[in-house]
Amino acid sequence: MTSSNQDRVIGLDVGGTEIKAGFLQGSEIVATRRWATEREQGPDHAVDQILLAAKSMHAEFPEAKAIGVVVPGVVNTKTGVAEYSENIGWRNIPFVKMINELTHLPVGFAHDVRAGGIAESLYGAGRGFANSFFMPIGTGIAGAIILNSEIYDDPYAGEIGHLDVNSGYMCACGVMGCLESISTGPSILRSYNSESSNNFTSVSQVLEAMHEGDAIAMKVWKEAVDAIGFALTAYINILAPEIIILGGGVSKAGEDLLKPISAYLDSRLTFQRRPKIAIASLGDHAGMIGAGIFAARRIQ
Repeated sequence: MTSSNQDRVIGLDVGGTEIKAGFLQGSEIVATRRWATEREQGPDHAVDQILLAAKSMHAEFPEAKAIGVVVPGVVNTKTGVAEYSENIGWRNIPFVKMINELTHLPVGFAHDVRAGGIAESLYGAGRGFANSFFMPIGTGIAGAIILNSEIYDDPYAGEIGHLDVNSGYMCACGVMGCLESISTGPSILRSYNSESSNNFTSVSQVLEAMHEGDAIAMKVWKEAVDAIGFALTAYINILAPEIIILGGGVSKAGEDLLKPISAYLDSRLTFQRRPKIAIASLGDHAGMIGAGIFAARRIQ
């Protein structure tokens, strides 16, 4: 399947809070719109919001040649079905069929993190590297595996957030010790607030306190970063990426994240190839641009 560099498409990046929609030409964002997912009103309503976004974007940009949608959870790209989302609550939603019937456009479909990974590989921080690993760290942690410049597309692949890092905390998945239980934004806040008289509401407050010499903040941040380093060391030993790209809200820490992770890896890696560690360059548009990539691939 091929598409012209001039083809313009629609990309929908579905998150638990909002749907980021774009009218796209490659990595160029011609226009963007946003809708609330409103998952608190139930999974059926969230599906309706996605269909509303697809219908509205198609009506506004009728010249689009295809539409891409990327969603969280267990995603089967072969059947076009979102099989499960713990975050939103849906099961077995045939998005490709539904959106095709609604818009009569070819539909690209993928997992949101894997879409962000291919976008960063083609247009972002991973450009020029054949083997990369994209790991957003936000309310959850997952990974997109790029091998020989293509995404490794398996519904259950990349769940690095559920690697046992011996955190001592229970994960939302029901297992003790997962990376997500100590290194996500909510986990960092929980760890800090449970030991401090402060009641912080953002990771940036924890970082500010750390820079002011708050011993609890320093301890909590080190534990979170060391757990990330431990997980990445395991990944490096298995798949040897040339670059690891960190995204998500926690990556906004910048050098406060990059430097200690780099130091951790330097202390653990001996003969292994040391990958470059970088912050994602496409920001919160990566998933939307990735949706556009998958849409363009559906054009005959």
